[in-house]
Formats: sequence, C-alpha cells, structure tokens
Amino acid sequence: MPVWLEFQACPGCGYDLATGEGEKSCHHYDCPYLPSELDVFCPQCRFDFVTMEGNAPCDDPMTCEHGAEARANVPNVEAWRRARVQGG
Repeated sequence: MPVWLEFQACPGCGYDLATGEGEKSCHHYDCPYLPSELDVFCPQCRFDFVTMEGNAPCDDPMTCEHGAEARANVPNVEAWRRARVQGG
C-alpha cells in the first residue's frame, strides 16, 4: 500500500484536506506534511484540480503544462478519499 494512502492530518487540525473545508490549526497556507502524491494544486497559480476552483491565468487549466503533475495526482486524492471513508 502506498504510504500516501495512510496520510492523516495533524491532531487538532479541523481542516478537511479531502473537501477543502474547515479551519487549520497551523498558519501554513498548505499542509507541510501533505505527501507530494496528494498535491493537486498548480504550482504556478494554485488552481485546485480536485475542486476546479481558483483563478487560473491560463485559458485552459486542464491543458496547462504547469499543472500536469497536479492533474496526475487527482486519482491519488480520489483513492485517498475512498480509503478514509472505508477506514472510518
């Protein structure tokens, strides 16, 4: 099983990384412990490829070269979400 499937937010963190809702207990913009395999934000503009939210400066975020790795991580996040639901 990939290590990133076991990722859990820090104790006391009220931010739901799967939905993007809640309050973070730290002052980091992004979780510093988030495995790179679960990072779905464009490194250039921070467009979220799971929620499809953000202000991408490019015409089509789904084809932008900067977001290729983040787009490739979307199936990982979906698998991680399923594992969270199944595991409780």
